[in-house]
Amino acid sequence: MKKILYVALLAMFLVGCDEGYNNNPSDENSNQSSSNDSGNKPDDDSFISAFSVSEDKQVIFSPGNLQYHPKYNKWRFAENQTDYIGDANSNCSANYNGWLDLFGWSTTANHFGVTSSDSDVDYSGSFVDWGTNKIGNDAPNTWRTLSYDEWNYVVFNRPNASSLKGVAQVNGVNGLILLPDNWTCPAGANFKSGFYSEYSVEAYAQYQTFTAEKWLKLESVGAVFLPAVGYRNGSYVNYVQEDGYYWSATENMSRIAKYFDFYSDGANMNFHYRYFGYSVRLVKDL
Repeated sequence: MKKILYVALLAMFLVGCDEGYNNNPSDENSNQSSSNDSGNKPDDDSFISAFSVSEDKQVIFSPGNLQYHPKYNKWRFAENQTDYIGDANSNCSANYNGWLDLFGWSTTANHFGVTSSDSDVDYSGSFVDWGTNKIGNDAPNTWRTLSYDEWNYVVFNRPNASSLKGVAQVNGVNGLILLPDNWTCPAGANFKSGFYSEYSVEAYAQYQTFTAEKWLKLESVGAVFLPAVGYRNGSYVNYVQEDGYYWSATENMSRIAKYFDFYSDGANMNFHYRYFGYSVRLVKDL
C-alpha cells in the first residue's frame, strides 16, 4: 500500500532521566520473544498507568496485540508487547492450525475478521467488538476496541500528546511507543518523543533503540508499545516492520472502516476497505 501523504509531526522532545499468557497450541509461527520472562512485567491494573481517550475517560491498554488460533478457537494477547506473527498471517483461514494477529474488520457477517476474503459482502453489517470474546483468562467484555475519536484523542489531542509518543526499535522490533498521561521517566532510561525525518525500516532504530532491559524500565511505568507489523490483503502480508495499522470500532461507510496508522516519519488517522487485515489492540475502561 502506498503511504498516504500527510503533515507529519516533527517535534522531537527529549525527556531526560537520571541516566502473558500461552494457550499451548504451537507458537512456532510467531515472532515471540522471551525478553520479559523475568517476571518484571506488570500484571495487575494497579501498576499500569492510565491513558486519556477523551476529556472525561481513561483506559489501560492490553498487555499485547490480540491473537487468535482458528483450529482451537482461542483468543489471547501476545505474551510481550513486541511479539507479532508476521508472514504466517498469510495462512488466515477458519481451520488454520496456528496463531494469527491481522484481522479484517469484525462484523456480523464474519467471525471477527478471521477470513482472507476480499468480498464486501463478507464484511457487511454492524461492528462486532473483538472484546466480546473470552481472551486468555479474561471474561467476555473485559476489553474493547477504541473508537476512531478515541484513537485520535489519545495519540494526537490529549494534553501533551506530542511529547507522549515516539517511534523506536524495541528489542529488535520497530514500532511506536505511547506513554501514559502522568508518565515519569524511570532512572536509567531516556525517551525521545516524535518521529524520524525519513521513511524507512532502518529509521526506527536510527531514531532511538531500546534493549530488552531498557524497555522493561519504561514498561514498568506504563509505556505501551505498538509493533509495526504491516497489513494483510487476502493472503499477502506486506510492510512488516515498516508500518503499523490498528483498527478502530468506527465504520466510515458500508464497505469502509476507520483506523490509526503510523510510520517511521509520522502518524495518521485514516480509513480503508474492511477486508484489509490490520492489528487489534484492545483497552479496558477505568
